[in-house]
Amino acid sequence: MGGPTVRFRKWETQYFPAGELVRADEPISDFDELEDRLLADHPRMRRILIRLLPGWPLIRYYLHWSDGTDLVSLDRRVAAGTATEEDFAGAVVGEPHYISHPACGAKFRVIEWDVAVPLFSNGVERSRAHSYCNECPACGGHFETNALEFITPETS
Repeated sequence: MGGPTVRFRKWETQYFPAGELVRADEPISDFDELEDRLLADHPRMRRILIRLLPGWPLIRYYLHWSDGTDLVSLDRRVAAGTATEEDFAGAVVGEPHYISHPACGAKFRVIEWDVAVPLFSNGVERSRAHSYCNECPACGGHFETNALEFITPETS
């Protein structure tokens, strides 16, 4: 795998700093290279690869911060091997999904908070403190969702 290794609890992940495209020596489950290129420089997200269980495929997830953490400095600390658990204190784990807004029917591709990947022992507390995207980009109405970021409107 490419990218520096960062350990979260029992999982080793490959961390991809801003601008670096996700690469691996094996297939990545449900990986979309165009989407990766679109999100490679995102100011509030970083991409990671993880294998949740031995023999399972690699999966790409997103670490998302809404607390203003300086991710450029974090990238430097990760590359130098000096990043600590505290550097990731404001992060939650997200995964791409399609969702629709019940009020207007608009469909979107989003990075949504993922409850199934327990990288952090205090994941529920983190999710409660995190800021989500609660306004529909299409109609401006309130959106009850765990969307961390809207990627693009669905094109199909």
